[in-house]
Amino acid sequence: MNKIRRFIGMFIISVSLLGILGGCDIIDDLRSEKDVVDYNATYGVSDGEYTITLNNEMMETRAIDDGSGNVYLDVNTANSQFDSRIYWQEDENIILYTTPEGTAEYTPDSTSYMVGTSKETSDIPVVIEKAGMLYISLDFIKENTKMDCASYTEPNRVVIRTTWGEANTTTVNGKKAYIRYQGGPKSPVFRKLEQGERLYVLDDGGGDEWVQVVTEDGYNGWVENKYLETPSMTTLTEPDFTEPVFTSISKDYKINLAWHGVYNETANDELSQILEETPGINTISPRWLYFENTDGDLVTLGSADYVKTAHAAGVEVWAMFSNEFTNFDGEMTDEILASREKRQHVLDQLETYIDSYDLDGINLDFEMIGVDGADNYIQFVREMSALCREKKVVFSIDNYVPVYWKHYNHKEEGIFADYIIIMGYDEHHSSSEVAGSVASMGFVEQGIEDMIAMVPKEKVINAIPLYTRVWATDSAGVVESFSAGMTEAEGYLESHDVTPVYDEETGQNYGEYTSETDGRLYQIWLEDETSITARMKMIQDYDLAGVASWRIGWESGPEIWNIIAQYVK
Repeated sequence: MNKIRRFIGMFIISVSLLGILGGCDIIDDLRSEKDVVDYNATYGVSDGEYTITLNNEMMETRAIDDGSGNVYLDVNTANSQFDSRIYWQEDENIILYTTPEGTAEYTPDSTSYMVGTSKETSDIPVVIEKAGMLYISLDFIKENTKMDCASYTEPNRVVIRTTWGEANTTTVNGKKAYIRYQGGPKSPVFRKLEQGERLYVLDDGGGDEWVQVVTEDGYNGWVENKYLETPSMTTLTEPDFTEPVFTSISKDYKINLAWHGVYNETANDELSQILEETPGINTISPRWLYFENTDGDLVTLGSADYVKTAHAAGVEVWAMFSNEFTNFDGEMTDEILASREKRQHVLDQLETYIDSYDLDGINLDFEMIGVDGADNYIQFVREMSALCREKKVVFSIDNYVPVYWKHYNHKEEGIFADYIIIMGYDEHHSSSEVAGSVASMGFVEQGIEDMIAMVPKEKVINAIPLYTRVWATDSAGVVESFSAGMTEAEGYLESHDVTPVYDEETGQNYGEYTSETDGRLYQIWLEDETSITARMKMIQDYDLAGVASWRIGWESGPEIWNIIAQYVK
């Protein structure tokens, strides 16, 4: 009897303990629900502000609302992260946005705006101003950009996705799962998770007890592993979005363009002879237009008779417009392009020259544009594109190989220009501290591949050099160089009884000698029939829009033009 009582007593105690422990779990869950993260304090969010989670990562910048629940992003974030077409015209404190119908102009805090010459209205201001900063409507960005987007309150947050494809995800398999600010049962919670809810896995902890995840409504935190299914790759579906269509001119033949270095008006008289000596070219680009000053006044060396002569030979004229003053100057150029009034002044002059010379195109050759001037430059490209579309002339843009100038917006250029020309040279240039090829084959090919990753190949022209550099290195390793045309460069080797040999690394013929006069080592990577043939074959293999050659007069003879023509028929 006593044994039975002791057994019953022990059983009651055991059951009580289990109840207490179970109750502790319940209490812990209740504490978790009440011990909620102070979201605003944790992330430094003020009243009226929203955190922004972009592609599962929280941004440092914040969105705001207008007091009526409409969410806005600052224009710098909107431009750099979502739509580079959102352009702040700083001197006028307005936003410009280029559309196929014309340039839209948004004044802060107004529901009226202009598109070209038409006046339009919106339900809410597209742009507002707060504390001296401009903000643009999130709804406007979403309407004009391919993105998934949602905003939430209590706490305020915006969740945006602009990348899709494969993502590592999991789902919640328990009813007691919480997402916490940090890993561990004592960390405060963001909210309770729903069973079956999808989460993005950031860190699976290598099998540890806690997994770092992001919820689809923008909470970045940690969940206990036991409440999650095994992570797997999920294909995210892109939203439906129709890109605006900006029309382009596309020739039904491959472009064979040659630049003509016109540095005075009398050089225009050379054209008849040039056309006789450059068989196969169908486009010529004379250096005609450049800046006189930072007011945007242009100097022109153009000639209507030159164009008539070219047209009589079946050759189009795309006048080169460069940002030369006494040389290429990015800062002076930006002083012009930062002003809408000055940009328009430039465009007005271009329109006059297009008409008076009967031009077939404009070739924009703006070099040395700095990072700070990149937005102003691409806005000018958009506005110049509109002018060329109106005048029905070809708009082409010269670019360095992309690897050196990544702040140029090549993708946007490819939308607004008819042709993008890669200046596939200057691998080693006048400021180089080591001797080397002007354009090795690997360098050229990398430039092509980088550009066609951003611009359709049907718009890409690769430019080839008809020159090289003669390199001189002294005993101390100091390097100097000067440019030389094909015949001149070959002459240096011949005069020193040097027979060039093929260099596998660069794909060019190479020669060197030590001068008896100054004791320096002279090195030359030749531009000749071998290098031109290799480059033209590469252009053909990539099925590019054509070739451009810098520049007329540096070739060794008609055989060079015959090789080029053979590959662009």
